[in-house]
Amino acid sequence: ASEMLPRQAAIDALKGGDGTLVLRRVTVPVACLADESLKAAADAEGAVSCDVTISSGKITDVSIHDPEPLPGLGRLDARGSMLWPAFVDAHTHLCKTHAVPRCRNPSGSINDALACEVTDQPRWIEPGDVERRMDFALRSCLHHGTRAVRTHLDGTNAPEEALRDRIYQVFDAKRAEYATKGIVLQGVANLYLPLYADLPEMAARHAKDAASHPGVVLGAYCGDVSHGEPGDTDRHLDALFALALQHGLDVDLHIDENNNPECCGVKILCGALERARAGGYSGSVVLGHVTSLALQTPATQKEVVERLAVLAPVHVVCNPFTNLGLQDRRGTEPPIGKLVPRDEPRTPTWRGLTLLQELRAANVPVAAASDNVRDWWHPYGDYDPLQVWREAVAMGHLDTAPHEGDWADLVTGSAAGAMGVGGGFIAAGEPADLVMFPGARKFSELLARPHGDRVVVRAGVATTTALPEFSELDDLVDGRAVVIDTAQDILRGATKKD
Repeated sequence: ASEMLPRQAAIDALKGGDGTLVLRRVTVPVACLADESLKAAADAEGAVSCDVTISSGKITDVSIHDPEPLPGLGRLDARGSMLWPAFVDAHTHLCKTHAVPRCRNPSGSINDALACEVTDQPRWIEPGDVERRMDFALRSCLHHGTRAVRTHLDGTNAPEEALRDRIYQVFDAKRAEYATKGIVLQGVANLYLPLYADLPEMAARHAKDAASHPGVVLGAYCGDVSHGEPGDTDRHLDALFALALQHGLDVDLHIDENNNPECCGVKILCGALERARAGGYSGSVVLGHVTSLALQTPATQKEVVERLAVLAPVHVVCNPFTNLGLQDRRGTEPPIGKLVPRDEPRTPTWRGLTLLQELRAANVPVAAASDNVRDWWHPYGDYDPLQVWREAVAMGHLDTAPHEGDWADLVTGSAAGAMGVGGGFIAAGEPADLVMFPGARKFSELLARPHGDRVVVRAGVATTTALPEFSELDDLVDGRAVVIDTAQDILRGATKKD
């Protein structure tokens, strides 16, 4: 007989109803526990053997596993199955997802991704295009066990009003639809950072539009700020935070997503945020990517980390898959990044990961997210936070810092903090929104396989969903491939230079 929990036994036990169910002998990551006495029982991997009681869709008790349980309660012996809170994916791009078959990036670089984006964007206005691709992605999120998603609303910065309206229309509809299915959907309205100061009327309209749609925060693509005149980026960020303060909006930035050691926009951001905080701005600020921080001198890194630590609420979100693919990539050219010759054989030497360990050591919250999935920025992925987390652990050597369990909040509690949605813990009073892994009793097993047999639990009930089939999208991509003009001069945010 198998010593592992049969998947069907978990599904049969998690049927909901009015009764109480005790999940006995589940293995919970230490970062997903709130009780310090439970955390103290963690093993070398950072996991704790627990009994978790569920009643009326909520967690009512979490305790150290008791081999001699009280009689009379419904019980399921989970046989050590790992149990996580439902996932949170705090940085995605659902407007351009699953379009890579019709617009392949010829070099894989950021420069060519921008050229792809301006080439493909006119198709987003076609009836059903964005809607169907976004819905496909959200169904995948549900299936993998995700309860909250933040998407950057590419297209809301377009000069064409029809495209801006279409993106907001689709976002509003999907936000309402998936709220009933168990996903909180948020959006980020991005603008190329200099435009906040250089085109104030456009920026004012952009911020007003963002504020008129529930669940949308204000964002910017900051680009490589080393090319500007001294003081320019301060002025740009001040204009952004002034609009965020005026409209009461949180902020979410793409910042320092490049390979240039001379670019440290986050240092300038610290000054701008210090001024904004002094001026009354109390909103949450999420910093996405921050990859070139890893290329700064130790003194600069230390200064930035220490300054960020006292500017809370500030969250840093890394995107392991996308930045491993984009950074140090052949075809990178100024002003997007430091030159990497397009046609010379060259293996990358840098992982493109920000300072996860240093930031966390200074109590700056860090998270990890899917970012781009099957588009010209990253051609693979499926919105599975377990895969994202595995990549972050491997790239950042987090398994010994001090152990895997300490980092499980990258895609749960810390990601929830970045989105401001709360939760992300297995604790009394929390909703019983969970992901159980019958095929894994420890992290070395969890990180060994994809775990398509996971059991996704919502309000104490096991859900049964199927992954959508890629063939659903064939008519949107087949026979529609285009040749990309890589000589175009495109700025971040797919902003044409003119």
